[in-house]
Amino acid sequence: AEGDDLAAMIVERIELQERDVVVVAQKAVSKVEGRILQIDSLEASPKAVELAGDERDPREVEAVLREAKRIVRERGPLVIAETQHGFVCASAGVDHSNAPEPGTLVLLPVDPDASAQAFRERVQELTGLEVGVIVTDSFGRPFRQGTTDVAIGVAGITPMLDLRGTKDRIGY
Repeated sequence: AEGDDLAAMIVERIELQERDVVVVAQKAVSKVEGRILQIDSLEASPKAVELAGDERDPREVEAVLREAKRIVRERGPLVIAETQHGFVCASAGVDHSNAPEPGTLVLLPVDPDASAQAFRERVQELTGLEVGVIVTDSFGRPFRQGTTDVAIGVAGITPMLDLRGTKDRIGY
């Protein structure tokens, strides 16, 4: 719930060692950060009503439109959007699965890297350990069945190694 100490809840349940990497679901981070929206608080725009059709609550689509930087693709109630963070995903990351109660939506953290850093600092405060933190969300992928976890926020690790301009082991 909003305001809960997620880091304390997790370190109570796991055994950490120096330099471990803790992977935390975005949904938990969003909940403790209060990124919950009541569907009843929204009024659907004409665009949201049009996209929702008879297949989706237009107020939920309105939340998607508000969280989106731009719409990449739409087909019926399915909206692929670029988020304010630059992620391209279904529904701009707006989700009702595992929401705290019926009629609520969970939004992505405002700054997932800052969320990861705050979590990391709290773990260090509680345990004295330096850990890496990855905040993940599940994204569908084009032309694939199912979903995959994607790192949307990181702290304490180098998330990408830039090998541009280097050669592989056989010289390419």
